[in-house]
Amino acid sequence: MTKQTLNVIFTFCIFIVFVWAAVTALTFSRLAQFFPLYVSIAGSLVSGIYLVKEVAKIMKQKDQGSHPKVLIVKPIVYIGWIVGYVITISLVGLFVASTIYLIAFLLIESKFTFVKALYSTSIALVIITVLSNLLNIAWPQSVLLGL
Repeated sequence: MTKQTLNVIFTFCIFIVFVWAAVTALTFSRLAQFFPLYVSIAGSLVSGIYLVKEVAKIMKQKDQGSHPKVLIVKPIVYIGWIVGYVITISLVGLFVASTIYLIAFLLIESKFTFVKALYSTSIALVIITVLSNLLNIAWPQSVLLGL
């Protein structure tokens, strides 16, 4: 698979997510749908335009024989990190999941020392807490902890 093909596949997935978000936003109450609907419409338009542009570019190129192959393992590992984070949020809540995710990611992927990872995680959690309180965000409850 070439890098251009992967780019088109990824852009198509992003486009589908934005379209799905727009359709879902239509089910919200009139006042609640304002922000998600317009953001998802803008995302759909931008990703759709980019998708058409990339497909047109691929169609115009002539087949020149060998294309450089793209390693697909590393992106799948990062997607696994994100999926694991989302699953952990649903199980134990945002703050506990963010703590686990940030420390694990910074130690394993970024090769931070434990002190730097702890310091960075603390800063991120303080920012999340301050913004949650300022914006009065009610985070969804977790499955296991009920937080």
